[in-house]
Amino acid sequence: MPLTAVIAGITHWHAPRYVRILRARGVRLLGAADADAGAGRAASQRYDIAFEADTDRLLEKTRPDLALLLPRHDLATREITAVAARGVAMLLEKPMGRNGREAAASAAAVRRAGIFASVCLPNRYLGIWDAYRALVADDALGTLLHAHFRTINGPPSRYIDYGVPWMLDPDIAGGGALRNLGIHGADAICQLAAGRPLTMTGASISHAGHDGRIEDFAAAVCATADGFIATLEAGYTYANQQEGGDYEWRIAATAAYLHECNGRLRVHRRGATIEERAVPTPHLAYEIMVNAALDAFEAGAAPPATVDDCVFAVDLQDRIYATAAMARTPD
Repeated sequence: MPLTAVIAGITHWHAPRYVRILRARGVRLLGAADADAGAGRAASQRYDIAFEADTDRLLEKTRPDLALLLPRHDLATREITAVAARGVAMLLEKPMGRNGREAAASAAAVRRAGIFASVCLPNRYLGIWDAYRALVADDALGTLLHAHFRTINGPPSRYIDYGVPWMLDPDIAGGGALRNLGIHGADAICQLAAGRPLTMTGASISHAGHDGRIEDFAAAVCATADGFIATLEAGYTYANQQEGGDYEWRIAATAAYLHECNGRLRVHRRGATIEERAVPTPHLAYEIMVNAALDAFEAGAAPPATVDDCVFAVDLQDRIYATAAMARTPD
């Protein structure tokens, strides 16, 4: 029997991508819901999916195997808690709330229910991670020294074009480029820190472009006590709407240097020639991510990216916001 699923948040800008991936997998889409009933019904009609305004009622009517949750950030905890209370497995779009407190409440609801819930963090499937794990397995990485994660996409006006203008309202979205895009770099930093406490050493946020309500760009530096340093950049500063914008990820260690930028991966091993190959860009990694999560769900395995992983990343984002705010405060 094929898996059955519903989509809560069908107006999300990533919904077309998820619909295509799930249908290609053979998942039966039983229905969709959205907080914006008018736009949600129109989107559901485009995808030929039955619509129900209320997520809880949708779940009651359809009894799916799992729910794909793409909630508005200010409604995330409410939606996640309602789905968890019904014991339905989930694929969850980040950030699970507007801040770390809300993300933690969402995670707590999932833990109480004891259900499968995998967070959609596609950048975990970039080629740099396969190369990193291979080096670790071969004991060929050496000591981790520093890393850099940059995610720059097009201007925030695209969210108006996508029909989700709430992304430009910090009271709803919880922030701008840092909250939306910076979570990928924050998650990567948390993975490399591997539980070691991170100290913020500096951060800056710019509201210079557009209407100034949300940040257009953020940069931050953090470090562990044993000398690992990580930098993060997130921005809505790419000049056009090109898919994927501009991204660059680097991981440096004493025996190897890994560099992925806009679909090209270079691995520099000490004393060896440079290895270079094409790799999927972040938007192409979504398909790998969804199928990995569904494979884990069907096998009864742990989710590839847990709700606690998301909380760690959102907490780091909160600390970046706080550090940047302190830097702006006059003496």
